[in-house]
Amino acid sequence: MVENNKYKILVVLRWLGGIRTFCRYVYNEFDKERFAFTFLAPDVPEMQYLLDDLKIFEITFIPVKCDPAHAHLDWKTVYKKILMGDFDLIHSHGFTAGAYSAIPAYGKRIPHIMTLHEVFTDGQFSGWKGLLKKRFVHFILPYINLTHCVSHSAGENYFEYLPEMKNKCKMVVIPNGIEVDRFLNPERMNLKKELSLQDDTFLIGFFGRFMSPKGFRYLIDALNILVIGKRTSRKPMVIAVNDGGFLSAERRRIAELGLNEYVTFMPFQPNPAPVMKGMDVIVMPSLWEGCGLQAMETLVSGVPFIGTDIPAIREMLEGTPGKMVPPRDAESLAEAICREMEKPSRKEAEGYIYSAAERFDVKKQAKQLIDIINNLTPNKQMLKR
Repeated sequence: MVENNKYKILVVLRWLGGIRTFCRYVYNEFDKERFAFTFLAPDVPEMQYLLDDLKIFEITFIPVKCDPAHAHLDWKTVYKKILMGDFDLIHSHGFTAGAYSAIPAYGKRIPHIMTLHEVFTDGQFSGWKGLLKKRFVHFILPYINLTHCVSHSAGENYFEYLPEMKNKCKMVVIPNGIEVDRFLNPERMNLKKELSLQDDTFLIGFFGRFMSPKGFRYLIDALNILVIGKRTSRKPMVIAVNDGGFLSAERRRIAELGLNEYVTFMPFQPNPAPVMKGMDVIVMPSLWEGCGLQAMETLVSGVPFIGTDIPAIREMLEGTPGKMVPPRDAESLAEAICREMEKPSRKEAEGYIYSAAERFDVKKQAKQLIDIINNLTPNKQMLKR
């Protein structure tokens, strides 16, 4: 039973992945004596890690049964829990969760913040189905008190696709941050020893989900170019750290290309920092992103980073040692990896660690979000952190 003096937040999720990381980083900066959380989310293994991450809080979990590979939210369950529940705020993550929460939250006059972790793309609004989808977006957004975009580039994308919302809806940009101590302090894992690899193996880390926007197939194509062309004397090895999504399909494709000995899969890591530090380079070949949390984590870890030249990653890498290649360009990615193999930039990456930590500290983001909650609920006795 949640204490009456606590501020009760219902968190509605459809996907986890980077959203799980966001929730861990941000909510752990809230005061456990003042906040209590109820999570309405798919009943997938990754959800348990989030509940463990936030175990200092008073938490209720409302599981939604689903196929673990295809996270699902039932709108009827969302409606029922909001209408029958007792909450001071709804915090939805992603547009689907926000859309399902909007009408019941509005009906009960519960303040509702929707955090958009993704960006809109041309494909979403193409054809007659896309037109209907866009009309639905226009219909639902005015029922949400505040839309929160997680990067300046995501905010620009929001108004690029929805210019009519400038005068109809409230939107705020609060750039993402990370728990910097988590990546500053851990010891570097000796992955070559752990995985019984030769000393001259070059470790290429991939920490994204096995979904098309994360661009894993282009990393494998780049690996194929390196292997077939024998462009370096060192053995390239992709270490893919995650599970779920279309993992089985990716494994089949790797086998078809004859690359099994050049790819190692590791399961999802609740604390990825030691593994990240053990890589020679981390690659983020995304096709689009709302905000590159992984770029921040890599920079604070002091590991060389190669991302794609898309707005969100470009924003994160401005003024840093991180490198970029065009999206969907396996040849350019292979060249960038080859350059890193021949002329490692680890010292340069390590020299930027403390600048990255100061720039990406989540404490600033959490304070802004708490201030917004205060403003949305002026009649609620909301004691500050």
